[in-house]
Amino acid sequence: MIDKKSLVIILSILMLPYVIASGQVADSLDTSKGKPEKIFVNSFLAPTILIGAGVATMYDRGWYSSYDAYECIQKNYPEFHSNLDDYLAFIPAAAVYGLNWAGVKGKNSFVDRSLIYLVSFSLAVATNGIIKGSTDVLRPNGADYNSFPSNHTAIAFASATFLHMEYKDQSIWYGIAGYTIATATGMLRMLNNEHWMSDVLVGAGIGILTTKVSYLLYPLVKDCLVSRRKQKGASNLSLVPYVSPNHYGIFLQYQIH
Repeated sequence: MIDKKSLVIILSILMLPYVIASGQVADSLDTSKGKPEKIFVNSFLAPTILIGAGVATMYDRGWYSSYDAYECIQKNYPEFHSNLDDYLAFIPAAAVYGLNWAGVKGKNSFVDRSLIYLVSFSLAVATNGIIKGSTDVLRPNGADYNSFPSNHTAIAFASATFLHMEYKDQSIWYGIAGYTIATATGMLRMLNNEHWMSDVLVGAGIGILTTKVSYLLYPLVKDCLVSRRKQKGASNLSLVPYVSPNHYGIFLQYQIH
């Protein structure tokens, strides 16, 4: 049987994607969404809440702390193990390309959305890496001091937000599906004893935040580059992703004539 504390943690984390996705319904219905304050709220409210909740529940802090969540998981699922979280994180992003291939058009072209995702992915991983290096939080399983925040969860929520942003005008259910998968990724990281609850909450916030920021800034950067390209009469921008065992990112090269 699942005790009250385990039920609290499971329901709390499961509610996150639905709260986030439900809050986006107004995006397509509210005519004031173009106002700066509306854009700011839509972009930063959810990640701010998630990051704040994560910081507030680190170690044994808060009404229901990361230590409380850990004890509940160890009591009810001490032998749990799954590798599914290694793959779930990328499913929402893959769904964007699958839907487009199936004829369901998203918000941006193939090139534009690919660049946006590469930038958001790189920002999420880079931000996580900086925080991990400066906090040195020990994982629940004692493996290393790279626990805070969760990289898998950040990537999962970046992917989910990518799916939501591309298809929110088609249906809210795309966003709900993406955030559900992202939430499952975070839960599995905790059940696998790889991360504390605070790691997962902050990772989720970072994933959403970096993707929202990428969508806000990309049109401005694109307009600037297109304008300069027209002036020079040729394209001199190249952007190439790279992946290694311990690093992810993109190379950005701009040739000045």
